Amino acid sequence: MTSQAVFQFQTAQENIHPLPQMEQVTQLEAKQVNVFYGSKHAVKDIHLSLYKNSVTAFIGPSGCGKSTFLRCLNRMNDTIPSAKVTGEIMIDGINMNQSELNATQIRRHIGMVFQKPNPFMKSIFENIAFAPRLYGASKAECKQLVEESLQKVGLWDEVKDRLHHSALELSGGQQQRLCIARAIAMKPSIILLDEPTSALDPISTSKIEQLILELKKDFTIAIVTHNMQQAARISDYTAFFYMGDLIEFNHTNQLFHQPSQQATIDYLTGRFG
Repeated sequence: MTSQAVFQFQTAQENIHPLPQMEQVTQLEAKQVNVFYGSKHAVKDIHLSLYKNSVTAFIGPSGCGKSTFLRCLNRMNDTIPSAKVTGEIMIDGINMNQSELNATQIRRHIGMVFQKPNPFMKSIFENIAFAPRLYGASKAECKQLVEESLQKVGLWDEVKDRLHHSALELSGGQQQRLCIARAIAMKPSIILLDEPTSALDPISTSKIEQLILELKKDFTIAIVTHNMQQAARISDYTAFFYMGDLIEFNHTNQLFHQPSQQATIDYLTGRFG
């Protein structure tokens, strides 16, 4: 099979920006990460790096371990009693997967946005100001953070006159952008996105994708997606997971057009998944 036959849609080249080798700065490195749910071995010996100011997409069929692995990166699996995570998740020389480290503190530096928009049952303003206030931000600082965060997600002009209205009045796409604004208000270095557009219409999806491309100027981003076209449009790197294993990890353009593993070719050409 030729490389041209591997993936049949035209990649939007202007959205693909693989970092030159000399500019690759590792923001996070996972080493031999395994996840067990009781006796089930859900993620198997994963070694993968997230590079600073880049977008990394995790693709693969349902149940392949990509969301499970994503949740390891900010210790969300700690909330599941049967889960056991082994291996190292290194940031700035510190293994985040140490039980003595406070998982809540880790999540200040590694924000997460979920598949379904989940705004708090509070005002738009309070959705963003709530956590910074808990960590000691003043009233003036909260006000500035709210405006800055909403500006970054392109929502400020749409909601600036109703900041004290319920966040539940927003559309689905607006709610998801609010959730991203809520995450970046804590000024994390890494943002994790677990299928953030799967519940949205095409127009809202396009806005989120453009937002992700803007946000990578300031953040390192990992996104789980079932949409391979989306991965091709917005990611610099792609990791293909299958049955708990990391099958292939490469620059997005390389993985989609010249994959090195037969399983990757089979998935991209629709033979399974």
